[in-house]
This record gives sequence, structure tokens and C-alpha cells, in this order.
Amino acid sequence: PPLWKLVCLYYMIACGWAWLAWSPLVLGSTGVKVVHISASIPVFASIGTLGPFLGCFITHRFETGNWNAVRLLPRSPARWSWLVIGPLLVLLSFFVIFPAFISKGAPGHWHWHPAVLMGLWIPMFNYNLFGGPLFEEFGWRGFLLAHLQRVIPPWVAAICVGVMWALWHLPLFLLSWSSSSPFTYILIVIGLSVLMTLAFNASEEAIVVAILMHSAFNVSSRFVDPFLDGTTTRERPSAELLIAFAFLAVAAFAVLCTRGRLGAFPAMRETQG
Repeated sequence: PPLWKLVCLYYMIACGWAWLAWSPLVLGSTGVKVVHISASIPVFASIGTLGPFLGCFITHRFETGNWNAVRLLPRSPARWSWLVIGPLLVLLSFFVIFPAFISKGAPGHWHWHPAVLMGLWIPMFNYNLFGGPLFEEFGWRGFLLAHLQRVIPPWVAAICVGVMWALWHLPLFLLSWSSSSPFTYILIVIGLSVLMTLAFNASEEAIVVAILMHSAFNVSSRFVDPFLDGTTTRERPSAELLIAFAFLAVAAFAVLCTRGRLGAFPAMRETQG
């Protein structure tokens, strides 16, 4: 089947399942209050993340006739380092670049607290995994990115995936789900998507690397305030917009350093027209 048909089928499944699963949240007491339903945000939000997971395997089955849709781990030992490097790129954006953008005064007056990050690793591997990282990445990176970058440059594919990934979350903005505006959130996710593309490709398309990066991103926001405690910060632009700038800056650097290839191997590019 043509690529556009596969992408449309995948995205329809990913959005259809998730938006249906999230409808009790959106329509109930946590959202627009159309119906008298009090649904658990963690439970129903997690159920919605099965949409990209199902979209990945169903669409791959339709395309190939088998269920072998993704690779979990890198094949070569040298690529296992990306299980660490990938999450560190997320932490670099959140806890080095963003703090540098938002902190006021000279660096000598910045009172950052790196020790608080020691507690970040535990929530990365607990129930937080079920809130997106564990299931979503089979779809966004394992299927969608892997297919798109066969026909368009990896950096362009990364941006496309970032936009589609962010728009998939739109119904959740009717809840008290994120402090970011939809536009700012799209910018953040585009930057994150580029970094995840680099690590995903460099790890030989290992889904575990994408899962770890997604998990690191999800838990990082709760550590930002303790990390910056005692540091005078800027009020404008907003913290959310500066987070977007931080991720986009690191992403732009990655694109320039790899000349847009973002870790893609030559074999991954042979099928491009």
C-alpha cells in the first residue's frame, strides 16, 4: 500500500482509540462537564496511550502480513550506550539549557541543585511508564518515524512526527492537563521529537531508547522547581516557552551536527526517492 495510506490508517487508529478512551475525561467533571461522569485521569489517560500501540501493530500487519513491527533493543553492543545518552539529551535540555535561559543575573548567582536529580530515576521506572512511554513509542517512533524517514529526510520526518504526536494530545487540553498552551506544547514536542529521532536512529531503531527518553521527559517537569530553588528566574517569556526554546536549541544543534541525518544509517536512506 502507498505510504500515505499506511500513515492515515495508523493515525486514525491512534487518534480514534485515544480520543474515545479520553471522552469520559473530556465530557465529564474533569473537562467540559457535559455529562455527570467523574473519571480517573491517570487511568483513562493511560488507556488512551494504547492507541499508538495498536495502530503500530495493526497497520504493520496490514502492510506486511506479520506482527514483527519493531525492534526492542540495539543489535550491536556499541549502540547500547544510547540507552543512557538518549535520556541524557532530555536532561540536558531540561536541566542545563532551560535553567540557563530562565535564570537571571550572572552565572555566579545561579543556585542550581543537581543533587535533586538523584530522585528522578525512580519515577522513570514506576507507574509513570504506563502514562505514555511504554505504549506510545511503538507507534510514534517504531512505526510512524521509521516509515516517514524512508521517503523524507530524517529531520523533516522528526518534525512531522512531533506535530502529529502533539496534535494527538489536543483533547487533553480541555482538562487541567498541561500548563503549556497548545502552540507552545507543539514547539516543545517538535524539539523533543528531533532528539528522540537522533537517539532512535543511532540505537538501530531500538524502541527501548525512545521509551526511556519519553519517560525522562514526563518526569522531569516535577523536578524543575526543586532544581532551581533559590535562583532568581525571569517572568517573561513564560517558563513553558523557554522550555520549548531549550529543546529546539538542542534539536537544531543536533540537526546541524548530523547534517540532517540524525543518526540514520545509509541502509535506512536507500529507499528514498
